[in-house]
Amino acid sequence: MNAAGPDRWLLIAGLALAIGSIAAVLVLVLGGASAAGQYRQRTTGEIGRRLNNLLLFIDARRLFEVNLAVGLLLVAGVGWLTRSWMLVVIALVLCAVAPHAVLLHLARRRRERFGAQLPEALMLVAGAMRAGASLPLALRQMSMEQPPPCGQEFDLMLREQRLGVTLDEALGSLERRMGGDDLRLVVAAIRIAGDSGGNLAETLERTASTLRSQHAMELKIRALTAQGKLQAWVVGLLPVFLLWVLTRLEPEAMAQLWTTRLGWGVLIGVLVMELIGVVLIRRIVAIDI
Repeated sequence: MNAAGPDRWLLIAGLALAIGSIAAVLVLVLGGASAAGQYRQRTTGEIGRRLNNLLLFIDARRLFEVNLAVGLLLVAGVGWLTRSWMLVVIALVLCAVAPHAVLLHLARRRRERFGAQLPEALMLVAGAMRAGASLPLALRQMSMEQPPPCGQEFDLMLREQRLGVTLDEALGSLERRMGGDDLRLVVAAIRIAGDSGGNLAETLERTASTLRSQHAMELKIRALTAQGKLQAWVVGLLPVFLLWVLTRLEPEAMAQLWTTRLGWGVLIGVLVMELIGVVLIRRIVAIDI
């Protein structure tokens, strides 16, 4: 009777431990699933918003699933080929930031093309207004003649007006989508001319002339600073090339760099200094007009 008591308590303790372990695993699984769902919802929402701003009608959920599948295949391939946890983590981080980086690049390219087309679009609007057309009609004619993205953005602004949005609100929506000092100057000119009156056609012509001169200066500065930007890329990629060459020439000596904690620390330090150097060089050659 006395011997059965400790066994019974041991059995109860074992059952409690097993139930607690199962409960902890369920909590972790459910918490991980909930966190993954929230991350997916937040990521797809952000990607969908950026795709809408780019007027790209792509399902954000499908894009997220494709990126996840490609990321898993890439991480598995890197792990199988290199057997290095550090490279696996780097590949995982690159897969996570790749969609955002691509969308940011597309948005920057779209804004640059919009800024380059804006002076010609303003001249078309000013010419139509001098011929007797109203501002909405001149904007409609310009949006039909201009290629994307300038024509698309102004056509979307006119569609918003037809749905009942005021001109000021439609201009504010266009400014939020595209941004840029050029568009802010144009929006301010249209708003001032609409509030206080005046010759809007002449104002748009002067604004277009100013923007054209500014863009010409920006292109000239970009050509003069191209060598400095190329040096930033060369300086940044030269250590990576040297690491690859030394790894091929002396694999045993360089193995310490990839398999030990001290080697990982050295790689992290090199990466940080590389990033700092590239950022500093690009800030030096970035001249704001």
